[in-house]
Amino acid sequence: MQTGLQSRIYLAGPFFSDGQNERLATVKAVLDQNPTVGYVFEPAKHQQDAIVAEFGNGSLVEAMKTPQWQIATYHADIQAINQADAVVAMLDFDVEGGNPRPDEGTMFEIGYAIANHKPVIIVQFTQDDEPLNLMLAQAYTAFFWGQADIANNLSQYDFINLPKKLVAKPVI
Repeated sequence: MQTGLQSRIYLAGPFFSDGQNERLATVKAVLDQNPTVGYVFEPAKHQQDAIVAEFGNGSLVEAMKTPQWQIATYHADIQAINQADAVVAMLDFDVEGGNPRPDEGTMFEIGYAIANHKPVIIVQFTQDDEPLNLMLAQAYTAFFWGQADIANNLSQYDFINLPKKLVAKPVI
């Protein structure tokens, strides 16, 4: 591992429930421990505060319904992905509700990153038998699967050299 170099990371993943936010916070904390990571962009922390403030008590839910917020958020997230060296994407979506499929917004962020030659590192807390989509399976650079793998190995992953790290998950 080279020393002194650090990467900018875009942390993709849904943040609409307590469980999702807890998982994202865990990933962020692990990335903060990684010596090859210098900055982590968290979309949840960049919610167009000036626009949200226009809706009384700062109602994000109401602001999200407006084209003004949607356009500003889309462009801010695209700019952040463009500035990132890699995207770390959390696949766990509504696991508490029994839905193993990933969030559509996260899938877009992964696709945009791949189209722009950005490495994608996937994290998935839930170790299940749910198959991985073929396109996703061929696109990722590294995959951290399960709480132990995320906690023990993501903090040591080399975000400068980005070695391939495969997962033994069924593919469809």
